[in-house]
Amino acid sequence: MADDTSLKRLTRHPRVAPRPVVGSEDVVTDLCAALFAGFRRYDQRVRARQYMDGLLSAEGRKSIANIAATVGTPGDEQRLHHFVSSSRWAVSPVRKALAAFLEEDESPRAWVAMPVLIPKAGEHTVGVSRHFSPDGGQLVSGQRAYSMWYASERLVAPVSWRLRLPGTRLRDNRPRAGAEAPDELSATTPQDCLTGLLGDVRRWGNSERLVMMDARGADEQRHLAGLFERDSPVAVRISGQTLLTGAPEGRRAGHSERVVPARAVLDPARRLRCVLPRKERHGPAGERPLATATAGVRLPSSREVEPSAPGRTGRLTLLGVWHERRCPPDELWLTSLDAASTPSLLRTTRLIHEVGDGWRTRGETIGLRDYEGRSHQGWHRHMTLASCAYAMSALRSARPASGSGLSA
Repeated sequence: MADDTSLKRLTRHPRVAPRPVVGSEDVVTDLCAALFAGFRRYDQRVRARQYMDGLLSAEGRKSIANIAATVGTPGDEQRLHHFVSSSRWAVSPVRKALAAFLEEDESPRAWVAMPVLIPKAGEHTVGVSRHFSPDGGQLVSGQRAYSMWYASERLVAPVSWRLRLPGTRLRDNRPRAGAEAPDELSATTPQDCLTGLLGDVRRWGNSERLVMMDARGADEQRHLAGLFERDSPVAVRISGQTLLTGAPEGRRAGHSERVVPARAVLDPARRLRCVLPRKERHGPAGERPLATATAGVRLPSSREVEPSAPGRTGRLTLLGVWHERRCPPDELWLTSLDAASTPSLLRTTRLIHEVGDGWRTRGETIGLRDYEGRSHQGWHRHMTLASCAYAMSALRSARPASGSGLSA
């Protein structure tokens, strides 16, 4: 369990004053200067700005041809294609600069890791395979990607990405060569992707910030242990079927503990009335949480569940959130923070809903789902530039709050 006993300290605002209110074009200029300072060549900085302008202004799908036709001149389509797919520039420094720029305005309350499914019609785009879609309840053809989002009180924006490559493509040297997939960026499991994203945050010097994610879905049980093996605070949304070691509802914690589904741990009789201010009572579909309950639990050990699902014995906190009093909890959160931090955690959980809304709305408009090439490096460069465009769009639409600062 994390040593911190209060989420407030983990998510406090920096002591420095927020960036003064400026015109949107000033924000764009400052952002581009920060993001592309590491580019050694002037033409690379021009192409990067050109590509982002196209992502922001092109109508319809954000293909390279459409971007070039919107903001370029004859011959720019080939130059932009080379810049994204073949040029030798690294995405990591740009992603780090984007995160640092956003933190200058306001320190994030949390980093939100989110898995996404990007449907694709064909089979030749990098990373495409068959995946189960929880929304549609069926197998679909597409890319499975994992993203890390900056999330503050004012805005959310993606800052880093991992693409899960199908195992068949990794075992075949020819598809790997065609996708230009270096070993350090190749990921065969969700845990590989999440480990890489958490490593990014750690290298950026933000390891003490809360990391949040929605872990519900396939292989949920086996992936939880790896998330809680880290020193940084973690909060994970889980399903009611997740197996935990704890006292079933109605029994005191520490007595007669056994492996039970998470939904059976929380005692409805011990629910507490939610006391969040009205403006902070965000939830799914605009619902307001009415009650909460907590319980001390731990992840089952491998001997308690199965050898393929290792666990740890450290104590964790299970938080249940009710929107309807007579129903099972609508949300279940497992966290390394202790129970004293749950009021602040409840305020922070709304960020995961804002990230999901951002992916579905602004993300689609910006072109986060539109890369169609075969190059793995090209996919990462497109997603990096699209993340920059997303942040630029969010900052452009920001409004003054309380007389100073930027508000999304």
